[in-house]
Amino acid sequence: MSRTWRPVLWILAAIAAVHFGLAWRFPELAAASAKGGLRGFGQILAILPAVLVLLALFDAWVPRAVVERSLGPGSGLRGVAFAMLLGTAAAGPIYAAFPLGLSLREKGARTANLVIFLGAWATIKVPMLMLESAFLGPCFALIRLALTVPGILGCGFLMERLERRPAR
Repeated sequence: MSRTWRPVLWILAAIAAVHFGLAWRFPELAAASAKGGLRGFGQILAILPAVLVLLALFDAWVPRAVVERSLGPGSGLRGVAFAMLLGTAAAGPIYAAFPLGLSLREKGARTANLVIFLGAWATIKVPMLMLESAFLGPCFALIRLALTVPGILGCGFLMERLERRPAR
């Protein structure tokens, strides 16, 4: 067994142990928890093949030079804006963004731009803003957007700065 799978197996074993412990004391709660976990896993498995196909197409069609120019260390403010736009226009669950983020990183994208892309994907999608405006009002949506964008930008640049620190 490779070293990369060991933590995954430990996590799965811990989850199974918790479920067995729950089943002993609270069988209904354990059954509901297991059912919800399996439902979520099924949703991931339903989306994952399409994500992997799109990722393979991205790897084949988008040259490294394009990613470096658009999102790399020399992209500056234009790269930050592009990362934000890319994340905002994306569709799908956040776990679909992580393989794409890894591919962008391997093609030379800057860490701050990757964090900004993931943050925008998770919090600032256009359909989400439209739903917020419809249900909670445009004032709420704009205030949340005004508070979210600086947080995402701050997290991106902080993560990049922390990444450069030498290990102790």
